Amino acid sequence: MDGKVITLQDFLSKVDENESRKVKITHIDIENFGLVEFIRPREGVLLDYLDETIKAVDIQKEKIYGDSEGNENTVVGERENSKADMKKLVEASNKFVYKCCPMLQSKEVRDKFKGITPDEIPAQIFGNKKVMDLGNELSNIFDGATVQKEVEEEVKN
Repeated sequence: MDGKVITLQDFLSKVDENESRKVKITHIDIENFGLVEFIRPREGVLLDYLDETIKAVDIQKEKIYGDSEGNENTVVGERENSKADMKKLVEASNKFVYKCCPMLQSKEVRDKFKGITPDEIPAQIFGNKKVMDLGNELSNIFDGATVQKEVEEEVKN
């Protein structure tokens, strides 16, 4: 940057420019359903989803000892072990998908599933695996990862 202090109007223009680049609405083709509309959630909802998914995965690094000469005190590598708490991943995805999908929030859909909480509706309809896939896909779309990859591909071509 040139070190020039921007004016309030310049700042507001940049805010508008950044907001206009964000994906606000997307449609995802869900098997056996068709194109379903999803709306960008508040930033806090996206952050909660990312935080909950990170907490659901435990990654531990383990040192590997021993070399070809029998030195058992020599570190020869590292192995990464991870385990995921599937229940936490599904719960995080359920909440996120529910908050992004107006159809899931409709009174008519909620009335069909009175025996469960609204956050459980997505998995009840789509299944646990699909809900986790949807959560990941929506996170990529709304967080800009997908758009960034598309832009990089366009630049390469």
